[in-house]
Amino acid sequence: MQIKKIKRLKPLIIYYGLLQTLHLLTLAYAGLMIAGGDPAPFPILPPPGGWVDQTMPFLFGLAGTDLIGILLGILFAYRAVIKKVFNSRLALLSLTIFITGAIVFGAGTFPSGAWAAHPVAYWIMVVLFLPSVLLYVLLIKNETNK
Repeated sequence: MQIKKIKRLKPLIIYYGLLQTLHLLTLAYAGLMIAGGDPAPFPILPPPGGWVDQTMPFLFGLAGTDLIGILLGILFAYRAVIKKVFNSRLALLSLTIFITGAIVFGAGTFPSGAWAAHPVAYWIMVVLFLPSVLLYVLLIKNETNK
């Protein structure tokens, strides 16, 4: 990618790196809370009746996939911003994992009533997520215009 285009994307890349760092800290916090006996801490706030038994293994699996995407996202942002080495494949891979995970998370939690029970928490996640979708679209557009 040309240096000029990278500079235009730099704020989104920085945001994405910070968001993925926050995402990692949130997952670590949730893991510690679950290990301590809290069955459903943020960001997996349950629906009014609680999560059914099959839900938690699904969410743990999703967290494992998230961890891979998070680490790749942080690596991409660090290399792009600090090292000035832009790797569009790494960017697209990490963003694809992140966006796919978000879609699966939404598809698995929205119908349960969790979003209705905790609308502010879930919709804040959506708002925080949106700039990453913009970065993804811009990167794909750039790749198709080569």
